[in-house]
Amino acid sequence: MSEERNKGNKEPLSRKHIDIVLVDPQKSENIGAAARAIANMGLGGLVLVRPRFSKPELMEAAATKTGLSVLRLALSFPDLKSALEPHQLIIGTTARPGSHRGIIHSPRDLAPQLLKLEDPPKVAIVFGTERQGLTTEDLRLCHKVMMIPTHNLLSSSLNLAQAVLIIGYELLLAAGGEGSNPLPIVPSSMKDFERAMEDLESVLVTIGFLPEMNKGHWFMNVKKIFQRSQLTRGECDLIQGICRQLRYYVGKEKKED
Repeated sequence: MSEERNKGNKEPLSRKHIDIVLVDPQKSENIGAAARAIANMGLGGLVLVRPRFSKPELMEAAATKTGLSVLRLALSFPDLKSALEPHQLIIGTTARPGSHRGIIHSPRDLAPQLLKLEDPPKVAIVFGTERQGLTTEDLRLCHKVMMIPTHNLLSSSLNLAQAVLIIGYELLLAAGGEGSNPLPIVPSSMKDFERAMEDLESVLVTIGFLPEMNKGHWFMNVKKIFQRSQLTRGECDLIQGICRQLRYYVGKEKKED
């Protein structure tokens, strides 16, 4: 009888590959409570970008014994780009939908896509500051955008630690259910992706496809296509190889002229 009961209680899929990234967190209590939520829901690590460590004792009190180890192992970075370099799949959060923010996913819809039985990609779920959330520039570094549904847009702003807990809960439910939706590929790290995009942007300027003035603005439409594709490291290398070949032929034509 006990064996039959154990067969029905499958171990939930691991969520240790999913890190929580807090950008410019202002309140010590929220940092501690977020660490507790990470521990509660079995997520990965806590990553802090430009945190204010004004009151460590408040952080530890909010983390409680449950989240203290997560808090003590938290990593701190001076900017979001460097904090995201090890991650292969980056999910931004927002409380404000907009035409420039792309498709907005709910935690319930997106959670199964972040889970995988073997060799899962390293995932970052990014939260902005308590007052303003993530900036448009921050969201441009993300592959997908997530928004927690609320009663209406007037009540869409949530406490930072509560938002971490809700998303962690949805991930826990998805991990324990049947038929999780594993990613078919292992996406590249942000560092590899950004290197390929910088190379491509440079070449597109060289061949006259992009204007020299305000090139970053115009290139964003091209970059979004590749962000949706979730390029592998090999595909990033392929893009850079194409760029090298284009530079070679452009230089060759100039010499012949």
